[in-house]
Amino acid sequence: MPAEEVFVPARITKVHTIDPGEIRLIALTLPDAYEVGGVVYPIRDAMRPGNAFLAKPIGARTAKSRRRMYTRSNAWITAPRVLETIINHTHDVRSDTSIWWQTDEVETLGREGGTIDIRLTLDPAGRVLDIAENSPRCEARNLRLEPDEEWPIMRYVAIALSTGITPFLAYLRYMQAMDFGRSADRPGCHMTLIASVRHARQLMEHEELLKLQDLYPEHFCYYPVLTRDWPEDWPYGKGRIIRIEESCEGGEQIDLTRLRSVTPDFERTHLRMCGSVPCRDEIIRGLQQNNIEVASFRSEVW
Repeated sequence: MPAEEVFVPARITKVHTIDPGEIRLIALTLPDAYEVGGVVYPIRDAMRPGNAFLAKPIGARTAKSRRRMYTRSNAWITAPRVLETIINHTHDVRSDTSIWWQTDEVETLGREGGTIDIRLTLDPAGRVLDIAENSPRCEARNLRLEPDEEWPIMRYVAIALSTGITPFLAYLRYMQAMDFGRSADRPGCHMTLIASVRHARQLMEHEELLKLQDLYPEHFCYYPVLTRDWPEDWPYGKGRIIRIEESCEGGEQIDLTRLRSVTPDFERTHLRMCGSVPCRDEIIRGLQQNNIEVASFRSEVW
């Protein structure tokens, strides 16, 4: 029997630099099976969209492997055992792995077939190894996608700051593979994705998302926002989508006007957010100040 924790080497099969020194897309490919204690177990990939896997990258300062969670950006249904994620340089001195992912060493490992250990668990029946996931159920503090009998009748508004787009890319790839939940007796789900980055070179999967919107206009709306600088002909959002203004009483008032202009039926939606703690808190205060009750609100923050 395998030990409680099983770490399996996954090959680095893709290293794509989105913004040099800042953001990279990484793909890690697990083998079909792995031997533990003299027994070969098949590896099963059934990760729920919105969830994260545990890997052991190298710390840039310590030169030792560190345990870190990475949200998956693709879906098992179209890419089994290929764990794709988007990693940014947090510029936090404690986050030495985020520095390491941006280095030339990672590019070299990708070219040479280097590996990163991924945590797997033995299923209760003792027959297969499953990729360990961070969230076993949907909760307010995580972004695990709702069960397949629920999400096809839901309307989502997703706010993503920078690499916070990662879980929502997994949502969309899964939803597309499932034809957005359409069937003979239901029209399927709808998602509006608001993706906010500093400048155009940080846009992630921009062309893919534009094409998806064209293919499924009744199910998907994409609204990219640039907060620092933008081309003269930029047709989408400019500046922060959520703004703070000073009220007549001298306090802070959260202005949700721009957000509501993108999603006029805001009150009927299930709001999802991935980004910073201050942004989450501003959204919550804005909803309270404007007496807005959304169908539900869930977020993951750093």
